[in-house]
Amino acid sequence: FCGIYALFYTFCLYKNYSGVTFPFFAVGTLCFFLYYMKKQGLTMKKYSVLTAAAILALSINICLTDSIYLAVFDRAFIFVLFFTLFLTNIYDDSTWDTARYTAAIASTICSLLIYLPMPIQDLVKRRRQREDTGTVLLSSHTDTTNSRQSHEDSRTVPVSSWHYIILGLVIALPILLIVLPLLASSDAVFSNLLGRIFDIDLNLEGLRTFIGIIVMITCVFFISYALICRLSDRSSFLDTPVPDRRTKSPLTAITISVVLLIVYGLYCAIQVIYLFMGYGTLPEGYTYAEYVHEGFYQLVFVCIINLILVLMCRKYSQENTVLKVMLTLISACTFIMIFSSAYRMMLYIGAYGLTFLRLYVLWALVVIGLAMAGTCVYIYFPGMPFYRYSLMVLTITWAVFALARPDYHIAKYNLTHDHARDDSYIISSLSADAAPAVYSYSNDDELIE
Repeated sequence: FCGIYALFYTFCLYKNYSGVTFPFFAVGTLCFFLYYMKKQGLTMKKYSVLTAAAILALSINICLTDSIYLAVFDRAFIFVLFFTLFLTNIYDDSTWDTARYTAAIASTICSLLIYLPMPIQDLVKRRRQREDTGTVLLSSHTDTTNSRQSHEDSRTVPVSSWHYIILGLVIALPILLIVLPLLASSDAVFSNLLGRIFDIDLNLEGLRTFIGIIVMITCVFFISYALICRLSDRSSFLDTPVPDRRTKSPLTAITISVVLLIVYGLYCAIQVIYLFMGYGTLPEGYTYAEYVHEGFYQLVFVCIINLILVLMCRKYSQENTVLKVMLTLISACTFIMIFSSAYRMMLYIGAYGLTFLRLYVLWALVVIGLAMAGTCVYIYFPGMPFYRYSLMVLTITWAVFALARPDYHIAKYNLTHDHARDDSYIISSLSADAAPAVYSYSNDDELIE
């Protein structure tokens, strides 16, 4: 079955990683996993439907967009979703946290190298088992076969030797398919001879294509076979439930929270006074645009630190009401920082125009905000499946972002505002997704070609 999947994979994706066959590849891979689950006597978990739907939505977007950035991120999300689907349906993940999910995916991928020789090892093992079975059967019928075999040996090859001959032919055929084009390309006379015999046109480009197809089929076969063996060989580490680590004294976490809250409180007050309300005086030499742009990326980084800090404090500290309040206040300050970052970026876009990176950062802020909202729930309900929540937030928001055709909206915004960059920059920097906006604009303004 892995051989069939390798052929299917190559048919869908050989030199065609963004074509219309990509959704068929996603559906085929899901069917391949369902077949494996059925053979193992397992059933799909209910929430796997959402994961599968997200995979299909992203795979459809890959063949609909011309943006390289969107296609790369779509494939990355699909890759993570597939492995999450595999592992969560094979193991009991009810106690898993984000660290265990990450370790499970990383260990599964890294350990595939150990299982790559498994197809050859299994082939040798099965051949030996057949030989042993044949030896037992032969010894049980020695008296009835000796006379018959002596008569057949004089006329034909023993029956037990045919599988060796067939194996030799199977191995020789692909070797000939590689060697013959090489020899034909090295000698014109030999090439003409083969051309007359087989009536084919041998060329180097066709040879490269053929070798590429063979290599892809072989690699996919070995990798898919290794993955099946790895998933079947259950890991005791992943079968072990994640223990409750909330055993540390909350005093350390409370102290950290109090110190940070003092700093965050002052910083948030400055954001309200200087940025949101527009009061106060900027330092000498600063323009408002420079002030808006300068601290944006630092704020995003601080928001990520706060997210990790709250999760770690809640994961390792004992239950404590004061700590919960402190972590909630840190989360509230983080929301103000997220809003400050988004507000800064909106002001900067209004002054200097829209780019993919700036729009992407706004999406990232939405994700951080939703993740922080989930963290607030996690503070009071530690049994919340935070990894699944975060993965679904990432996937759904990215699917909406990607399917909305960001390049189209970037071009439309920049072309309809006075501060828009020149048309040639828009055409050269964006993908074909922006074509409808450029076409609409060209009806009013002549583009420089």
